[in-house]
Amino acid sequence: MSRSMRLTGVLAAALSAMVVMPVTADEDADTVRTRLSGYNETPLTINSTGSGEFEARIRNDETTIEYTLTYRDTSSTVLQSHIHFGRPAISGGVVLFLCTNLTPPTGVPKPPACPAAPATVTGTLTAADVIAVPGQGIDPGAAGFAEMLMAIRASAAYVNVHTTSHPSGEIRGRLGGHRRHAHSN
Repeated sequence: MSRSMRLTGVLAAALSAMVVMPVTADEDADTVRTRLSGYNETPLTINSTGSGEFEARIRNDETTIEYTLTYRDTSSTVLQSHIHFGRPAISGGVVLFLCTNLTPPTGVPKPPACPAAPATVTGTLTAADVIAVPGQGIDPGAAGFAEMLMAIRASAAYVNVHTTSHPSGEIRGRLGGHRRHAHSN
């Protein structure tokens, strides 16, 4: 076989591999991650054995957030968990429910129950899940969903897990600050 034929064969194989490479799920979503800790709570920092992680995948069409929330070693029963609109060290309004064992919010789809710790909760959030916070300028529906995506990317949102011992929140983690594959504490 001549050198040019071998080179042509190698090039053809390389081009074929490039053409059939599948697109990974991460290529069509922004991923935001955070660790949850009592040290992030406000207005009082909490010395808690509880911890957790949260991962959100924001689809490129910006119509859904697929999430996974994990928590463990909380001081008491988990009551509920949400995404709040608020900057680091500042409390903010509840905009998106992740899970609840209390009376579910009205006007939005019922969130899943919060399992006993240790647990993992998964779900998908859409514009229908947005709870308006008029005093903070968060609108209902699609406008509010877009506002929360901007807030997440600007580090103006956080995840909070609320427990019986700490109904204002036991573990918390800041969201955002980066576009793709962000990790923040």
